[in-house]
Amino acid sequence: MGGQNHQPCNRGITAASAWLSQKVGEGFIEVLSANNHLENAIILGMNKLHVEDVTHDIEGTVQQHIVRATETLKQSLVILKLIPPGFQRLLDVSHKIGYKGNPFADQLDSYELEKAFEGKLILPNINKEVWTTLHTQIKKKNILETLSWESKQFECLVPDIEALVSVMEECNSIATNEGYEAFVNAIENNEVPLRQLYARVFSQWNYLHAMFLYSALIMTELFYQLNNYPSLLDFYPETKKEINAA
Repeated sequence: MGGQNHQPCNRGITAASAWLSQKVGEGFIEVLSANNHLENAIILGMNKLHVEDVTHDIEGTVQQHIVRATETLKQSLVILKLIPPGFQRLLDVSHKIGYKGNPFADQLDSYELEKAFEGKLILPNINKEVWTTLHTQIKKKNILETLSWESKQFECLVPDIEALVSVMEECNSIATNEGYEAFVNAIENNEVPLRQLYARVFSQWNYLHAMFLYSALIMTELFYQLNNYPSLLDFYPETKKEINAA
């Protein structure tokens, strides 16, 4: 996830920033991987009906895949617990190297980054609520307090993932005690709140990923502006194509 690590100041913070970005990416990857195992369990529970030709690689039992899904969700919780310390590491490193923030932060409105980034770096368009909330934080609180605030936003994921783990364990009990058809029916007929919880977890991760990306882009652009480096917008793909064509 090197494309979304924060670069609010000089290279002293780069490795710590990349590590944090890696953990944010891994947290969501584990949730997506858990969903893949769940899908495998459903496919096996349906005896691969109508997908026999494309599912040769799916082996094992329904219960095995449910257990893998459950364990992977638990691993996402382990990674989530590393994210706040990852943010704190950025703050500690900033203090160590004497970084106190960006003097241009309170001028953020003047750069009109929302208009500049939308349709170019952020496609197809910006999530207005995420952008406005983050933009306001950076403008009023500067960089370091915003990073501290961002750290706390990941806490909202924990109770819903824990609830999802409980439902997954219930699904395993249904598959074991009532059979594979009952397991599939429990999900497809809305007898367990699995879809609802996955919707909550997925949507929160999408929100947090947008927040993390927007934060990285804004803070990095302010850093570039402060140091007279090329803007992020100087090299977005469409511009590169135009240069190559010329």
